[in-house]
Order: sequence, then structure tokens, then C-alpha cells
Amino acid sequence: MDALAALIRTWRRHWDEVGTIQQSLPHAVRQRVEGLNADLETALAQTRHLFALEFAPAAVATLRARLDDALQFVDSVSGEADDSGLAERHLAASQLALNVRAVIDAGELLEMHLQPIVELNKPLATPTGYEALARFQTSPYEPPTVWLERAAIAGMQQELELSCVRAALLHLPLLPPTSYLAVNVSPATLLATDFARLVESVPADRLVVEVTEHEVVREYDLLTRAIGGLRERGVKLAVDDAGAGFASFRHVLELRPEIIKLDTHLIRGINADHNRAALVRSLVSFAADVGATLVAEGIEAHVDLLVLRDAGVPLGQGHLFAHPGPPPQVLDTGLHRPRAAESTHARVTA
Repeated sequence: MDALAALIRTWRRHWDEVGTIQQSLPHAVRQRVEGLNADLETALAQTRHLFALEFAPAAVATLRARLDDALQFVDSVSGEADDSGLAERHLAASQLALNVRAVIDAGELLEMHLQPIVELNKPLATPTGYEALARFQTSPYEPPTVWLERAAIAGMQQELELSCVRAALLHLPLLPPTSYLAVNVSPATLLATDFARLVESVPADRLVVEVTEHEVVREYDLLTRAIGGLRERGVKLAVDDAGAGFASFRHVLELRPEIIKLDTHLIRGINADHNRAALVRSLVSFAADVGATLVAEGIEAHVDLLVLRDAGVPLGQGHLFAHPGPPPQVLDTGLHRPRAAESTHARVTA
């Protein structure tokens, strides 16, 4: 509520000053202004180009974000005036939006960790790539999936994912020259013009975009066009969590990725599960036929590694090789043991 009130006060001061300026205009100019269309929507439409020329893009982005927060709050309270728990829910919705906004705006709360992606036949060699994973340094510590869920509820998921990608790309120059950087985004963020603009300035041939989404995507045509534009520049596409459900396999068929990442739940304990091992062997054959590369995620046991090697899976990542960690530490040693709060591996969609 305080954020909404502050926004209204800001606009009130702005338009108060506009009214004062209009009163001081020369008589001829004031007559011309008074003759303009008084309808609010028409007036705004007619002057939109003036706002575009006079406002810095950063100021426009900040204002839009504040308006989105205010609208989110207004939407959350509409139609519930008689509800006895209304005040509590209003406060919770407003606080959620403000909390997510604080995480997005406060850069020091976002720390990117890296996890190496290695060749399974020679895991001690220079990693083929590194996946960027977000960690939010809040107290108490909460997994990145929690913050992504909150951002989605507050209508800020795309903004939070873009913040994660922006932070990840800063580490690309630190990687070995033969290694790529993988960033995670949802299909909605991949379609955003802000995302395309964000990756324009990085070496495209060293960037892999991992698409993860457990719900069916209905606009594959739009997604395919967006990916096509990235591919023309040399960016590679990876489909994340293959084997986690129908949606991930549909992504593989529709998007034709260069990299297919096998889901952790398919990999862990594969040495003791003939069915899962058979599925992985089938996917190795499928990947070879379509020209894709397989990456096995979540490798934690040597016995699972042996099964994956025998099946012909070329690349993998997991705690057996290295834990996710701060870039200087991972790039220096390749190994990282997580703090107690991070001992359960949590992924982020960005």
C-alpha cells in the first residue's frame, strides 16, 4: 500500500507542475492548448512520441515496473471488499511484490554460481561448458526455485530471469576460451525482445540457452522464430530436464535443440534400474540420428557414471565432478562443497 501511495504522490506532483506551467503559457499558446482534444486516452496517445523522445529508457523501465507493482496490488484486492481476511491478503500480496522487487533491484543479493559440464570419458580435462545457477543471498537462505515461484505470482518472472542472465553473462570472459556458458530461461523470457537485446553483445558461439518449462508451450511457431534468430548468430539451444515429462520431449521434437539435457531423476540410481538405462540408450541413438549432444545431469555416484559411459552419453555434470560454486573458486579448482543451506541441489530457470 505504501508503494502504491508513493507512486500516486509522484504522479500528482508531476501533473500539478504541468498544470502550473500551462497557466503561465503565453495567451496564444494557451488558446491552442485549450483547443486540443480533452479526452484523456486521446491526449495520451497523441503525446506518446513526445514522452518517447524526452524520457530516458531507464526511467521508462523504472516507471513501468512501479506501475506493474501497483496494478498487481490493485488486481489482488478487486472484488473482495466484503472478505473478512481481505486486509491480510492485501498486505501479503503487496509484501510479496515488494520482496521480489527488492531482490531484483538489489544486485548484491544475487550471486551467480557455476557448475562445470565435463566429458564423461575424461572428466578431469578442461570443462566443455559451465551452467550458470542463481543463488539469492537472503536471510534466511531460500532456494532459487522459491524466488522464481514468488516472481511468477507477482508477475515478475521475466524480469527476475533477465536479471539472472545479465549477472551470468558478466562471467563469460572469465571462462576458458574453449568453454561455453549455459543460461536458463523460460520460453516466455526467450521470446522477449529484452532477452535478444541482452545477448547481442556477447560472443554468440560461446553461449548456450537452456529452455526449461514443464507445461505445454502453445506458441511453438513464435518460439521457433525467436530461436532461429539466435541460431543465425551462433547461439546454441539446449532443452533442459528431458525425461521429466511430456513437455520436455515435446520441446525436443519441436525445437530441435543442439543439446539435450537428461533430467536428474532419470540419471540418479540408473545403475540399478534397467528401464531407465534402456531409455538413456535409446536417447543416445536418437541424439545421434538428429545431430544433438546429450548431457546427463545430477551425476553423483561412480556406478551411475559407468552406466552412462557404457551407454555412450558424452557429457555430464553433477556433484561427482563439482558442486556449483562462486566463479573464482570453481574456475580455480573445479570443485566446490556447498554450505549447509545449499546442500540440497536447487536449480533456477535463469
